[in-house]
Amino acid sequence: MNQLKLQAFCLLVDLKKLAPVAKELGITPPTVSFHIRSIEEEYGVRLFRTNAGGYRLTEAGQGLYHYARQIVQLQHDINRFFENLLAGHIGSIRLGASGLPAHIFMPDIIHQISTAYPDIRISLEVKTAPEIENMVALQELDFGLIMETKQQHPSLIYETIGEDSLVLALSPNHELATKKDISKSDVLKNKVLLHTSSSSTNHFIEKWMDPFQPSFYTIELDSVSTIKKMLTFGKTIAFLSVALIEEELKSGLLMKKDLHDITLTRKIQLVYPKSRLDNNIDEFVKKSIYDLAESIS
Repeated sequence: MNQLKLQAFCLLVDLKKLAPVAKELGITPPTVSFHIRSIEEEYGVRLFRTNAGGYRLTEAGQGLYHYARQIVQLQHDINRFFENLLAGHIGSIRLGASGLPAHIFMPDIIHQISTAYPDIRISLEVKTAPEIENMVALQELDFGLIMETKQQHPSLIYETIGEDSLVLALSPNHELATKKDISKSDVLKNKVLLHTSSSSTNHFIEKWMDPFQPSFYTIELDSVSTIKKMLTFGKTIAFLSVALIEEELKSGLLMKKDLHDITLTRKIQLVYPKSRLDNNIDEFVKKSIYDLAESIS
């Protein structure tokens, strides 16, 4: 099956209309339709259902899309490899990170890459750890920095670059501020702020609370800065990394309680595809990450 057919198929899944797919590929809508019919005839299946909303995948189409995305992305990677090679490493690097690694690593890493390779295009996606993991597996990203998800995708290499422990963050005015040892029952009596986009952190909190959860009272917020502001009112608590509240701890706005529980310690992992062919930029990125992790450990 040629590359243009797969591109047309993947674009039709994303755009759901023939006209924008044709425009993207520089061909006509009937040609797009021909390519789709050609794939269907080759495999003897229906790939789409059509309705007023556009093209929708059948079960067979969903299966093909899973693999076609990877094939199309691999072709893009091949093209990018030769572009970078012929241009003397002037190309692009696509980074991804979940919340905490994005905060503590990415500003320095991007600065180092842009300084060493000023002509390179750098992009950063900040999403949940499972989302970054999946994007790296699909080779939509070159490297990811994530908090461990306890998953091991067979197509990825996982390298541990450090650890992070969650602490209980609260206001000095909170009723638990003067309590020396915080128990799970103490947590259950309070409102716990959760970061909605931090699935890795929430997973560890739920694991720590077990078997008491899911009965504890939570408030979900989509911003770490909002969580920190809410904590200053002295009515709520939150499980956060110390790295995210350093300034508030120094200023006295917040305080922390170490719970000394190994289940609240998480690995910080560098992930990248096993199939990726390293070049000078890749080696520089990995070395920069390891050097930075060592300097802040």
